[in-house]
Amino acid sequence: VRLGRAGRTVVRLKGGDPFIFGRGSEEAAELERAGIPYEVIPGITAAQGCAASARIPLTHRGLATGVRYVTGHRKANEPLDLDWAKLSDPETTLVVYMGLANIEEIAGNLIANGLSPDTSVLAVCQGTTPREQRICTRLAALPAAAKEAGFAGPVLFIIGRVVAIAMKRNEHDDAT
Repeated sequence: VRLGRAGRTVVRLKGGDPFIFGRGSEEAAELERAGIPYEVIPGITAAQGCAASARIPLTHRGLATGVRYVTGHRKANEPLDLDWAKLSDPETTLVVYMGLANIEEIAGNLIANGLSPDTSVLAVCQGTTPREQRICTRLAALPAAAKEAGFAGPVLFIIGRVVAIAMKRNEHDDAT
């Protein structure tokens, strides 16, 4: 706002979609309050980029009829107050942004609310960058697998039947 009022051109470069857990709407509101014109150049969200990079569809006939994006982190370490029962729908792909610090709580609540412990999960660290790291595992094993991976950077979790596509592909690739 300060630089915009001074007549400067300011660029806020954000990977992914700036309006999906990116604070883009908060920044846009602040610029609007200050009367500063701005432009948003859309990008795809990390969920879409990471899934495509891993060749996993977020929806797939017979596996997932929908997809939900949730944050796995709250500001100032406030508790996660998510609707775990609705998030535990096996017909829906669940994407958890920024959930590494709370992955034990997240996996535990999903299982406690009926999602199978054997549900496939893809964890992606620093997705769509040259430093991308991935692990495929089962929901029950996720907290230990994520800890063992030693991820350094943002992690996105894709949870659901669609991840089995990548797991089967990896098993096939390992066998050949």
